[in-house]
Amino acid sequence: MILEYINAIAAGIIALWASWAVLSGKVRDGVIGKILYSIIALSGYAILARSDRMFFTPNTAGVTMHVALALAGVRHMFVVTYWPRVKRWICRRLACDMCKPAE
Repeated sequence: MILEYINAIAAGIIALWASWAVLSGKVRDGVIGKILYSIIALSGYAILARSDRMFFTPNTAGVTMHVALALAGVRHMFVVTYWPRVKRWICRRLACDMCKPAE
């Protein structure tokens, strides 16, 4: 029962991430990338909408794959959306050699 909840949450995150990647102008992966993200989003929503549990029960490997893909999606959203601002903030705070502009 717990694996079903974890699987559903991970599939929901994957579907949200893929939908965001399709609709966001910040993600520039071309037409093929947008098609792939659309397929991922539709399959994630299909996992959430299915009513049968007899033929496809989540096992540990499947749940692990969904959680890893969901975490990759969250990381991708963070890197595209927030990382430039976070990196500027870190460079201002640290003032290290890597952050200084080339002279």
